[in-house]
Amino acid sequence: MFETLARNITALAAKASFDSLVWLVWGSFIAIFILALTLCLCLPAVRSSSKRPYLCLLYAYTAVTFALFLTVNEVEQAAFIACIFWICGYFGYGLLCAASRKKKRKSPALPAQVAACAAPALPAQTLSPAKSAPAAQKPSRPAPGTATARNNVRLDHALAVTGKLLEKNIGKTDRQELEKLKNTFTVMKVKGSLTPAEGEILNENFNALLKLMAKYNI
Repeated sequence: MFETLARNITALAAKASFDSLVWLVWGSFIAIFILALTLCLCLPAVRSSSKRPYLCLLYAYTAVTFALFLTVNEVEQAAFIACIFWICGYFGYGLLCAASRKKKRKSPALPAQVAACAAPALPAQTLSPAKSAPAAQKPSRPAPGTATARNNVRLDHALAVTGKLLEKNIGKTDRQELEKLKNTFTVMKVKGSLTPAEGEILNENFNALLKLMAKYNI
């Protein structure tokens, strides 16, 4: 069975001319490279994926080129042609890697707004001239209701930004971290008033959110 199959394949290959086989092998490889480069430039998912499959394909085509030229040339000549083909293909691999680099864009003003929400200024109070001196000695403290309302504004903004990040194509580790941040923000929003220790935890979560925003240009 296998002997007959081998004979049929050999006879079929013998009917094709050498030039046709070379054009078929090299032409298909060039078509794959152009397709990969186009998808890499147009689709972010392809741009961020690994280029190792292309490198493995280059090795396979190099072996096919060597075997093809070995049918009409000496071993040294076939190896030389295969080496030249591999160098050209590896240059294309470098182009794919260069095209996969993320373009640097200016950071939007949104992270700065979140940072401003993380450290809000104390509300100004209207003082009469007669009470201005005692008020200068004792700094005013915001009312608990004011602090709770300000925390709700900060948490609403953080939850909105977290939702936008979860809609993007992000890594598995970052997605897990964002889900933890979202759960923390939701719990703190439901609780309302926070203790000083919980306020520090909230600021740490804001800092983690800022890093993810800068990483994904949100």
